Amino acid sequence: MLTEEQLLSKCFHLICAPVRCMQLVEGISKGRSMLRSAKDLAPPLFVWEPVPDSCCLEEYDHFLEALKVVDVISPNHHELAALFGQIDQLNKSDQADMKLLQGHCDRLMADGFPKQRGSVVVRRGEQGCCVLSRSRRTYFPAYHLPNNSAAQNSLTVTEPKVVDPTGGGNTFLGGFCIGLLDGRHKERVSYEQGALWGSVAASFAIEQVGMPKLSFRQDGTELWNGESVEDRIKVMEERGSLSIKMHKPEAE
Repeated sequence: MLTEEQLLSKCFHLICAPVRCMQLVEGISKGRSMLRSAKDLAPPLFVWEPVPDSCCLEEYDHFLEALKVVDVISPNHHELAALFGQIDQLNKSDQADMKLLQGHCDRLMADGFPKQRGSVVVRRGEQGCCVLSRSRRTYFPAYHLPNNSAAQNSLTVTEPKVVDPTGGGNTFLGGFCIGLLDGRHKERVSYEQGALWGSVAASFAIEQVGMPKLSFRQDGTELWNGESVEDRIKVMEERGSLSIKMHKPEAE
């Protein structure tokens, strides 16, 4: 049972199977409808992270139903391929993987999300993430770049220090939710800004086993593992020119 304060959240990160996702969205929406304090508020954003076991062809119809009530779906690349029964088609080459994943995202956008709404955010581990909507498609490298990445030529490359990737995906989406609502942008929602924040959040989570170390500068700025979130955001923003803007889908 959510408290009133929780029900008034601007964004919800749901980690579950599609049927459970629909139940949670319905429950949250019903709870908010009963609160006077929520009457004049914009609807919350729902970011859905499907559990791995649900990503299979047998669940596809349920996925399409769930997409009608969420704003973002974010599987990792293996989960997305498994949803279409094509997990064995991955890891042939980066270009081939991107083409395969892009096709799957196109289908989810066309079959599931209502028109003019929604985004598919595909998490690809050390290869970064893909942010796909109806109007724009963008690739972002990970903060900690793999040694074979073309982005290693960037002046903003940092020394990789990945220790344990456990929890990186969950942390990415926590940061993604914060970035979606970043008040510095005129638009209410910026999927690209969400991806930047998510990449930075994940970068701290995978640098050790367990939680990153929290400390503070003299001015009160939070430091995680000795670095600030804002400093890493700047690094990611400087890498923006390395993002690959993919072709827009054809008009429907």
